[in-house]
Amino acid sequence: MGRMRKTREERRLEIADAALRIVGEHGVQGATMSRIAEDIGISAPALYKHFGGRTEILEAAMDLLQTRVTSWLDSSESPDALERLRQLGTRHISTIAADYEGVVAPLFEFVAASPRSDLKGQMGRRQRETLQRFINILEDGQRQGSVRDDIDTLVVAWSLMGLTWMENVAMLEGVDEFITDGISARMLQGILKDISTERMPAEETCAETGEIAAKGD
Repeated sequence: MGRMRKTREERRLEIADAALRIVGEHGVQGATMSRIAEDIGISAPALYKHFGGRTEILEAAMDLLQTRVTSWLDSSESPDALERLRQLGTRHISTIAADYEGVVAPLFEFVAASPRSDLKGQMGRRQRETLQRFINILEDGQRQGSVRDDIDTLVVAWSLMGLTWMENVAMLEGVDEFITDGISARMLQGILKDISTERMPAEETCAETGEIAAKGD
């Protein structure tokens, strides 16, 4: 029985996935048509049956990258905004930061793309989509009453997204202790504690602060 022929969408996804991995390994400039074609076992001219050219393939690769980020953002369905943020922070390690070839490495390669191309600008627009998702969750929490009304949701959203970037960088540079020693988890806990309407008693807060300081000595 012969192999089933892939649909056009399946082939486009395969090409985008290959391009994403190649960008992570060889950089944007190294993601050539010939290298992408060789990776999936077709000829370079055959790529033009599915995409108008290299730029379109790279844009599709960025779309795939953003799809993976969006899947992580949609992974928590908790009705409580604070719990949703806590779950996202915990799951970022296993779903995003751990996917070195498919997310972390290509993400930073796209960020480092030449400013003469539009790839960096497109990456920025996708990052703003992620930022807005964090803002939406925080505003949900304010409506629910679990997130303080007086916080600057933009600043907190940047703090949360910045923490995920720090985890990505730690994975990229091999500084795993930032994650394995629970540093990023404590930072997330601190952010959520600061924005929560449920304030801890002063003596309990002081005791916990002293305990953390003692651990650092």
